[in-house]
Amino acid sequence: MADLADVELVLVDLDGTVYVGTRPVPGAVEAVERLRGLGVAVRVVTNTDSVTPQALLRRLAGMGIQVALDEVLTPVVLAQQLFGGLVSPRVLAVASPGIRELLGRFLVAAGGPATHVLVCDPSYGATYEDLDSAFRAVRAGAELIATQVARIARRDDGEHFDTGGFVRLLEYASGERARVLGKPSPDFFRLALDTAAVAPERAVMVGDDLAADVAGAQAVGMRGVLVRTGKGAEPHPDAGATEPDATIDSLAALPRLFH
Repeated sequence: MADLADVELVLVDLDGTVYVGTRPVPGAVEAVERLRGLGVAVRVVTNTDSVTPQALLRRLAGMGIQVALDEVLTPVVLAQQLFGGLVSPRVLAVASPGIRELLGRFLVAAGGPATHVLVCDPSYGATYEDLDSAFRAVRAGAELIATQVARIARRDDGEHFDTGGFVRLLEYASGERARVLGKPSPDFFRLALDTAAVAPERAVMVGDDLAADVAGAQAVGMRGVLVRTGKGAEPHPDAGATEPDATIDSLAALPRLFH
């Protein structure tokens, strides 16, 4: 079992790690409090792309976890930074109304040519027309960008279709490969490290996805801890030969690694 005594920053996944569906993982809230009590910086690092970071703050507060807005990193935050650094981007967003409102100043006018197509969680009720418009924009030269490419989302009533299915559909139809913003993108992890000004070797990622969380973190020089909640107890076909630096039953057990 890894010793994390030298770790200054913990990146914590949400769905499957802090909660599963709408249910908090037992002991997760106390674990976050214990880490802060040990003087360890905590950042929420999640591929959640259906709601805004502000909505995530409210969800966490309802579970008893208090975090600041700048301690929450989602692919939507990275999208804001990406488009904010471009000259006059015109984005066609396949996204929920809340995400579209957040990105409003970057969105292309109805019927206008797009420079980028952003594909987010389709569960808001994406239609054939949404996908067809995205396909046509990519074929016309817009860059295809995905918030994340997970295949399955788990909710209280079981498994559901996730963003990755829509992204792969558009890739297949358009012949273009999407740029992925969220985990396991190295840019995503580096942004999280930069927010705390901590070197990769002093940071650890904790999550339930061996490919997105553990392998993604290890690729930038961080350590990765796998929890057996959420997806963590299942096979990970996309993870290759990845071995976590530690495996724990749940987030509740993490503070024990800080000797």
